[in-house]
Amino acid sequence: MTDITLQIENYVNSQNQNIWNELKNEYSFQLIFDPTEYSWKGKTENGIATIITPTEEIQFHSFTHELLHIYLDYLGISKLEELVYGITGEHSFEVLIESSLMPILYNFCSHKKMYRVYKEMGFSEYLFVQERISFNNYNIFEIKLFFTFKQWRKKAVNQYIGQSLSLMNVVVNEDKVKCEKYLKKIRKIKPELYKIISDFDKEWAESMDLDLVTIFLKFENKLNEWLIKN
Repeated sequence: MTDITLQIENYVNSQNQNIWNELKNEYSFQLIFDPTEYSWKGKTENGIATIITPTEEIQFHSFTHELLHIYLDYLGISKLEELVYGITGEHSFEVLIESSLMPILYNFCSHKKMYRVYKEMGFSEYLFVQERISFNNYNIFEIKLFFTFKQWRKKAVNQYIGQSLSLMNVVVNEDKVKCEKYLKKIRKIKPELYKIISDFDKEWAESMDLDLVTIFLKFENKLNEWLIKN
């Protein structure tokens, strides 16, 4: 792990200059090179914004992606901890906490608000996330299989939520047709659960502010009710 903060201005170009100028006056930035990391990461804590890069290659798109996560924090998006601490349902808690679903869900929500700005900066949708979505009929079979056995039920719902949100939030246009096809198949497995997830995703997309807590807890309550009934 190497502190390369003195090089951080090299990651600023005409595309991200404005947002960088705004954020550097609000936070003390650290840029860390850590080859043991799998992907870029960003976080803010006590006025310090830290961006971690797994490569020494200057990637404007990846640096900007992390800047946008920090920008959402600056604008006041609800914290992940607020969502987790707000969960009241015993059944929904077990499902949402398993397999680190909450950080994944939170990331999807952040990306939904970030993507428009990212595109307006002139970056390609192909570079927005590190990996293109990989989903096929085996994933459908696996979800159905998990729902078949009672002892795998929580895992089934966990996978169902994560995969549904992943497919709903694809940004590469040429992938959207394939993802819509698989979403139709997922919907048929548990239509009522699918609607709960879809309503949550749509409400957040249409929200005019960054109060994710209210929308998430409404989703969590409906999820808990569904789990009790099913």
